[in-house]
Amino acid sequence: MARAKAVLRRTQPGALEEKLIAGPITVDITRHCATIHGAELPLTPSEFGLLKVLMARPGRVYTRGDLISRVQGYNFEGYDRTIDSHIKNLRRKISTSLPDQKIIRTIYGVGYTFNPPQS
Repeated sequence: MARAKAVLRRTQPGALEEKLIAGPITVDITRHCATIHGAELPLTPSEFGLLKVLMARPGRVYTRGDLISRVQGYNFEGYDRTIDSHIKNLRRKISTSLPDQKIIRTIYGVGYTFNPPQS
């Protein structure tokens, strides 16, 4: 009976949608888009991947290596400081809609963490 109910739940419209929500920020994984207060946030694939990884576990600190492997893949042969540029651009885009809020924090000597915004 439980298996039948689980199958029926998955067949309902919108059942497979995956969204991450933190205050006014929403990341729709299935549609590959992010919004702040309902307005679409124009992100590159790398910026979207970073936001998705950081929002999935708020408060967790990710090293540059962690972020590169999760966003770019294990075969990435670039310089690990490219993450810094993507984070800088992501912060700039978020700050246009949420000024004066530190959404992505730098943990000196370790990496980056997502700080959920206040609505």
